[in-house]
Amino acid sequence: MTLYKLYKNLKKPLNNSQFTFSANRLNNSYDHFIGINGKNHLSLLFSTLKPVGKNENIQNLKLNHGITATIKINKKNIKKKFSILSCTSNNENLREIFLSSMNTTISNLPKNLSEKEVYEKTKNLIELYNKIAKNRDKDLIGFWGELFVILFINQVDKFLKAWHPNLSDNFDFYDNNQALEIKTTQSNDRKHTFSYEQLNNKFNKIIIGSVMIRKSRTGKSLFDLKKEIEKKTNDRDNKKKLYEIFLSIIGSKSQEELDKIRYDFKYAKENIKFFDSKLVPRIKEIPMQGLSKIKFESNLNSCEEIKDILNFKIFT
Repeated sequence: MTLYKLYKNLKKPLNNSQFTFSANRLNNSYDHFIGINGKNHLSLLFSTLKPVGKNENIQNLKLNHGITATIKINKKNIKKKFSILSCTSNNENLREIFLSSMNTTISNLPKNLSEKEVYEKTKNLIELYNKIAKNRDKDLIGFWGELFVILFINQVDKFLKAWHPNLSDNFDFYDNNQALEIKTTQSNDRKHTFSYEQLNNKFNKIIIGSVMIRKSRTGKSLFDLKKEIEKKTNDRDNKKKLYEIFLSIIGSKSQEELDKIRYDFKYAKENIKFFDSKLVPRIKEIPMQGLSKIKFESNLNSCEEIKDILNFKIFT
């Protein structure tokens, strides 16, 4: 049974204690459990041994070891020490991330599990929640533009692979010493904000994509774009990457907020242009020592565009 089904079978205990859990066993294990505590936190409880593991306490996620807790299961109470990983948010998006990210991890848990192993097995989830916290103010309009470009270029697997790599936080897409940065605007002017590093870099090729969009009640939402991209790839790693990035961006944003992000796909196709970064107005001077996070607005309206972007080789 999946973690999601186990979770849906749980009810918050009457006791409001954070150390009392209504629980189900993980994969018929007598040592590890999924539970809801009195504070309505969704948790995984692991019976663990030494060596000791690291505790974590970040926004919406906690990992603590050596916690004495009482779990209620099949009308019985079990009181013992656990390593407890908890999603402390009631937001269903964040809970879905928690459950889906841990599904594979809990499928083959050994009986004898150390605190250190629990920490190692949850590091990716901790990193993902950190990204979600940092992206809480992420521009959803800009994210719509990124998803749109993946579909527009129609080289889904290549662009998913290059999307938000660990090597560079300065660009939306990066691969093979080449970068693509997408700027999205609802105005009729191609005026975009750049960081100094985005237009002054050692990469062989930096392309700027400028997408002009307009709202439409019948337009495509973020979820619509995601579904269309999923249909165009059979690569499991790329699908996983799309899923994780998507959830890390939308995070705890409400469904109502996300439904408002609908834009005219046809209009965006008619109003997208690409530019060689070398031709984009920018600050060329090397900043004085001590300066950082330099940003400026650049007007691309009079810049020469790359005419045939679909035949222009990117990430070759």
